[in-house]
Amino acid sequence: MRGFYLTRTEMGTILKTIRRQEIPDKILMKAMKRSGSEKEELPTIFAKLSKATEGSFGFSINEIATLGNQLEYASFRSTAVQNWVKRDIKEWIGAPQLGKKYAIEQAAILFIVEDLKNTHDFESIRLLLKFAFNNPADRNDDLIDPLAFYTAYSQLFEAIHTKVKPTKEGIRKKAMELSSIFSDLTEKQKEDIEKLLISAALSVQASFYQSLSKQYLEDVWR
Repeated sequence: MRGFYLTRTEMGTILKTIRRQEIPDKILMKAMKRSGSEKEELPTIFAKLSKATEGSFGFSINEIATLGNQLEYASFRSTAVQNWVKRDIKEWIGAPQLGKKYAIEQAAILFIVEDLKNTHDFESIRLLLKFAFNNPADRNDDLIDPLAFYTAYSQLFEAIHTKVKPTKEGIRKKAMELSSIFSDLTEKQKEDIEKLLISAALSVQASFYQSLSKQYLEDVWR
């Protein structure tokens, strides 16, 4: 693992903070302290976050990729993200909502896609996006908030990740607990969201195993 990185829960907290037009200094300081990094070592995207108090905040594709590459067990390429928004999930991400910039909720959806593609094809990913987030041009008709979904499965992943042998029942109970924030859902919808949370969290866990496998292989040739 490289020096500085963000957990997905930290990323979710950062996005929520800037959505409230606040500066996420506390969470960044925590991540820097953990990794022994200095502020000057961080990508310039983090300097931009200091402008979160100036109104609507958006990201370019390059900025989303740069920010996403600070996540543990993630690998973003700007060209791939461009393909997603122009082709693979065009219907469910929509056009940039802030001029040429993508809104925070759109950035969260792209982070979700990055995690899901570890274990799912784009047909399956599109079905999830359609079910959970509906019309990308109107956030008011979402079944759930993209950023809330991202943060919830991030917390579920971290719960799974800290246990050597997580049980199916233990994972389900934690998903039920996390899905309680989606209070306006029917019982059936809530059950479906719990399953989607589990699927997404396990997809991140799969990414961890892929990263670990590559690390061991690379160690052989050093």
